[in-house]
Amino acid sequence: MDGVDANPFTREKLTEDVLNEWQNLLNETAEILGVPAGLITRVDGRKIEILLSSETEGNPYPAACTSQYPDSGWYCEYTLKSRGLNLIPNALKDPKWENNSAAVELNIISYLGFPIERPDGRQFGTVCFLDNKQNAHNEMHIRLVQQIKRMIELSLRIVLSKEEIEIRDRLIDDLSKIYPICSYCKKVREETGEWVPVEKYVRDISGAEASHGICPQCYEREMKQLS
Repeated sequence: MDGVDANPFTREKLTEDVLNEWQNLLNETAEILGVPAGLITRVDGRKIEILLSSETEGNPYPAACTSQYPDSGWYCEYTLKSRGLNLIPNALKDPKWENNSAAVELNIISYLGFPIERPDGRQFGTVCFLDNKQNAHNEMHIRLVQQIKRMIELSLRIVLSKEEIEIRDRLIDDLSKIYPICSYCKKVREETGEWVPVEKYVRDISGAEASHGICPQCYEREMKQLS
């Protein structure tokens, strides 16, 4: 199932400025919609967590709360499985949700949410807004939350692009250095002082694996020695 893989977008990778922007989005949108809770959830392996929770009065969902995934029982899990809009006007009137713990124990009976995709097309989590009263929302509310979904997905692309640029810059910086190489065995001396095979040195700075072969000149020399 999608979403069971490890999520590369950790809290640390998202950085404080990105998380602050998302937090503001949740707070302001929850206020506009007049609901007590707005959430951004994140799926990582077999866990789903509340990454961020709106700072609104009456919100029963604390940030960093986690559950198993799948089979969490959360409204958000159904959103991830459906891969589209999930709108529940009143869970108590819906046979699928009338016995759900969110509805029965927390009195959170209305849900509006969308899945969030990572740049590779896999699932990041959801953005959703929940109410303690019946709320069918309207087309404008749905478009607003869908736009927030797109903004979050754009943020993920920017985070990934920034990381790729930093990796490229480090690679260019490393490759532009003059490095000591043994004239005999061709090992390279790293900054630690350790001498390592040139293949390892290149792999460490670029991530590329060497594919060994033989150049025409060496082939000709070796064949002469064998004859």
